[in-house]
Amino acid sequence: MIARDRATYRLGSPGRSGYDAAASPPNPTSTVSTSPPNTPRAGLFDRQLLLFTGKGGVGKSTVVAALGVAAAERGLRPLLVELGHRASMGSIFPGSSIDHRPHPVACGGRLAAMNLELDEALFDYIVGQVKIRRIARAIAGNASLRGLFRAAPAVREIITLAKLQALADDLLEDGRRRWQPILVDLDATGHALMLLELPQLLRSLVESGPLVRVTESLSGLIADRERTILSLVSLAREVPVQETIELYSDLHERHAIEVGSLFVNQVPPPALPSTLLPWLSVAEDRLREKGRGKGRLAADLRLTRRLDDEHRSARAQIERLRAELPGIPRVELPMIHGGIHGEADLLRLGELALAVDEGQGEGVERASSAMASAGGDR
Repeated sequence: MIARDRATYRLGSPGRSGYDAAASPPNPTSTVSTSPPNTPRAGLFDRQLLLFTGKGGVGKSTVVAALGVAAAERGLRPLLVELGHRASMGSIFPGSSIDHRPHPVACGGRLAAMNLELDEALFDYIVGQVKIRRIARAIAGNASLRGLFRAAPAVREIITLAKLQALADDLLEDGRRRWQPILVDLDATGHALMLLELPQLLRSLVESGPLVRVTESLSGLIADRERTILSLVSLAREVPVQETIELYSDLHERHAIEVGSLFVNQVPPPALPSTLLPWLSVAEDRLREKGRGKGRLAADLRLTRRLDDEHRSARAQIERLRAELPGIPRVELPMIHGGIHGEADLLRLGELALAVDEGQGEGVERASSAMASAGGDR
């Protein structure tokens, strides 16, 4: 069973690992149909480097994993990259070996994942600069130098971007990109901003020398709108929504990166169809009149009222996003009460992430109901 993300759904040289990315891609006549022509996500997988960020606990890792599964089922060669020491992908794909090299995790080996950890990425970077692996390993293995690298400002960000650059530039023998797309599960908002700001900061500080080439290369990777795009993930709750609005404003004003869509995750469905909501108040009034505030029926009515309040609050936050961020497409993903269990559920969520258009609220609710029913049948 695939474990839930932290926000539960209630609802070295790349390619030299155990993952054979050069293997033939799956049959293009997949059972999964292509996205509808009216979807705002039609070009998402045309970009190579897909970055995702958002406040911690919004279910970002599960959204990234679901999109990765959907990409693999479309015959692509997706790679999931998780930053730092988090183990979210390991819990989403239990039993998989996820470390600093790409390894197959799902979809018959067509979906790979890795964790971009500083020490190993630093070694790969030094090898690229020094060329002699024995010397590079001696440098990377020196405890004093390693402590200096960890403490020095921006080293982690430089190494991370350099590794992403290497993964993006890696080619198969026939000249195709080894990884298409690369889906990067960035750290929470603050750390992600530091990573995105690094190329611009270095460019303002370094005017000559070897670092200029590095700076130009990293800046080009982030600013290349044909190749790189950043998507945001949020919940329809006050604090994540406020942070998302502030993040988008910062990105719009200060960064050259292309901002894609906003995934509003775990959107609660209506407690009742709109035609039945007036009867909820009638039933509550009748029970109060008869002094029957306890019992199973009263408890059910209280639960229904609470779920309706949650739904109304979520819709209010989504309207706030619509009003304050009119320039970014919004994709609403349903709250899944049964949890995510296996590749099939991830694929369904990934297809929704690709196909649900802004304003298709009824479609979200129908999909939510269908997935919740499937979860409850297990």
